[in-house]
Amino acid sequence: MTDADIQLLTETKDRAKFFQTVQAWPLDDELNYIGWLNNFEEGEERSIACSILDFFTHYSKKMVNQMLQTSVAKSGYFFDNHFSDWQHSNFLDRCIYSFIPGEVPGPADSGNLFARKLRDELHIPEMQIVNYSDLLDTLNIFKKPVPIVFVDDFVGSGQQVLKAWSKNQFSNGLTLKEICEKDNHCAVYAPLIVNTMGYDVIRDHCQGLNLSTNHVLGPEYNLFNQDCICWKNDSDLFKKGVELILRKSQMLGIPSTNGYDERDEKGYGMQGLAISFEHGAPDAIPAFFYWTADNWTPLIIKPYQR
Repeated sequence: MTDADIQLLTETKDRAKFFQTVQAWPLDDELNYIGWLNNFEEGEERSIACSILDFFTHYSKKMVNQMLQTSVAKSGYFFDNHFSDWQHSNFLDRCIYSFIPGEVPGPADSGNLFARKLRDELHIPEMQIVNYSDLLDTLNIFKKPVPIVFVDDFVGSGQQVLKAWSKNQFSNGLTLKEICEKDNHCAVYAPLIVNTMGYDVIRDHCQGLNLSTNHVLGPEYNLFNQDCICWKNDSDLFKKGVELILRKSQMLGIPSTNGYDERDEKGYGMQGLAISFEHGAPDAIPAFFYWTADNWTPLIIKPYQR
């Protein structure tokens, strides 16, 4: 282990301890920094792992709540353009709020969590928060166009929102896109973060659905892209980093499916992201961040599904 490797490891641990102290990084019960670094052999392996850990972004509960407030507030620009009588107070007395369902809707779906956040953090009246499946019945109550906000934490491949907006048919035989067009409703999708893959799907295939988000993550956030910020324009570091991720994944028995499996070594859709939220992590991240085994300590527990 070279002096440079020792210095990098020491700096990473010191930074983790400091950021935990000031609560810029979460405590060990959310992200196990030291345990995860100890999965790697001393020397070059651990040095590369330190670079990946420095690149990893975790969004705390406070940050998630603030981003939710921002993405919902920004949707007001679309409502102001659509409704001549729009007022800011209408967020509380006029908007209908819902969420995009997961592939298999259930209590662990992040949409349910964000429905509660709307009520508890943004103080949206509970009667204005409706399940996706109940949208048609709710909209039929109104005799005029309605502002609709869909909340979410993360958009990866974009396939779920495409299905919810343009493919699912309600009991009247129409899709949500067609319902909004027919009755002149204004719908805004307000996720916290959107990956570039999902952004392209929404832009190209979800016409009529407005997007209000905090961040759009470009290809420079994909660990398997040579231009990823993590690798600092160092082609040798990129090659060694990717080799390390894939080798450890193979050792652990993590699926290698070119992104088709939600637990893929490169993340679902080979998105290769390095992010997590206080309530869990998206399928877009490589599984070696959250894989649990006798010989492997996960960086983060992944309790929710999307």
